[in-house]
Amino acid sequence: MIKWGKFLFRKLGTANSSTDTVQDSDLLEQFEVFLADRMTKFYPDVRDAFAALLDADFSESIKGLHIEVFLDDPAFSFQLFSQGKNDVWADQPEPVRELNETIDRLWPIMTDDELDQYTIWEDDPKWGRQVALEQPLDKLNVPRIVFPWFKKIVSETRGDFSHPITASVHDITSPEEL
Repeated sequence: MIKWGKFLFRKLGTANSSTDTVQDSDLLEQFEVFLADRMTKFYPDVRDAFAALLDADFSESIKGLHIEVFLDDPAFSFQLFSQGKNDVWADQPEPVRELNETIDRLWPIMTDDELDQYTIWEDDPKWGRQVALEQPLDKLNVPRIVFPWFKKIVSETRGDFSHPITASVHDITSPEEL
């Protein structure tokens, strides 16, 4: 009887996890399509902002530029930093600050309500509705999606800008040269 009970619970657990895996996979795929559509929509404005930035006359005081991608607050936002004297990364000179202000006006690329559509929720008897500990978007390969987008923008707008331009996902990846 105990063996039969263990078999039944194992079978039920397997059935639920495969359904959850399918649901997670579906949500992840749907989100990737959604994000790609949004990136396509925002591409011209971001490209134009980079074109203006890279066309600016930078003094020799900067050594490079770095794009930091943030996954929340707001979702998939980014900020540009310049590497100055003593290798300090800052929101300056003025063309860098202007690009960041432009991006702040354009974002969010998605609202919290839109992001919630791709979130798994749980009902806890004590705490009520809350975000599940594991999310389908935890498996999202952000660099695979975002870095090519930035590489395309940089390749189209770089012109004579000779300093290195790197990008990373905040707290997840190391800087990668674009």
